[in-house]
Amino acid sequence: MDSELRKYITCWNNCSLRHIEALAMLGLVVKAEAVECGDRGFMKINATLFDGGHVDSACFHSEEVKQSLRIINIYIGFARSKGSLGKLTVVDTKGASQEA
Repeated sequence: MDSELRKYITCWNNCSLRHIEALAMLGLVVKAEAVECGDRGFMKINATLFDGGHVDSACFHSEEVKQSLRIINIYIGFARSKGSLGKLTVVDTKGASQEA
């Protein structure tokens, strides 16, 4: 992933579900899966970014993770259908743009 874009990803491990949903909304997530945590009834999300990087969530109640995974998969499907996976453009304050 472009180093310019990496600095905007503020969490890589034990992130909130909303953080991973936001990455998917931006078209940066290509795959997400729910994984059981050590405690029964709790899961986390492992997300693969378009450049092969990985972001994971903290452990949350299973139902909350399943709902978040549905939202993330909707965003992934939408980005795929539009051909926009990984095509985020970062614009600096000077107006110069840099594509991811």
